Amino acid sequence: MKDLLYEDLVKAMGMIDEGKTQYYAKQMIEEGRSPHEILEGLNEGLKQVEKQFEDGEYFIADLMFSGMLYRSVLDILVPPAKEGEAVSKKARVLIGVVEEDIHEIGKNIVVGLLITDNFEVIDLGIDVKPQTFVDAIAQYHPQFVLLSGMMHFAQDSMKKTIEMITAAGLRDQVYILLGGGCVDHNILKNMDADASAYEPEDTLKYCNEHVNTGRVHEE
Repeated sequence: MKDLLYEDLVKAMGMIDEGKTQYYAKQMIEEGRSPHEILEGLNEGLKQVEKQFEDGEYFIADLMFSGMLYRSVLDILVPPAKEGEAVSKKARVLIGVVEEDIHEIGKNIVVGLLITDNFEVIDLGIDVKPQTFVDAIAQYHPQFVLLSGMMHFAQDSMKKTIEMITAAGLRDQVYILLGGGCVDHNILKNMDADASAYEPEDTLKYCNEHVNTGRVHEE
């Protein structure tokens, strides 16, 4: 049974209320609550945002603002490293919503889970062109590349992105994971990805399994 402060955080995030969301998150931090509990509340609130968007009560601008608010609270939970400060991370993850898709709530939840579990995350945002993924892989040298999409047509964008990663000679350098509402049981038959995950928690589990078995090494 969650307490009132937790429920207040969920409600504030669901209402995309910047002031109250940050206030309740800070209150929970001051009380010594775990980042995992606070993140769980934020995620529940984001799911309410998604539901209200599907019902026509929220619009694209609301989705975008909810993403910015979510990331602002993540920065409170896990402050960015200071310039010159050495911070050990499990692995580097590159993530983005593929070209022509702008649904990022699931992606944001995955980002939160990864950051609070000590992964370094490079978030490319929404409607990410295949070439942008290619350029980012060459620049950041991630161990994992997560392609996210909600709409069914996102599968075509995922396939094109992977083909361009392969053509650039970068495919063997990364694990590619497909996630989001467009994922189905047959998706891996149609493209050269390593795995797929419908639930954000499965994405985190996949990354951790590879790290824990020593198949991924930080540069």
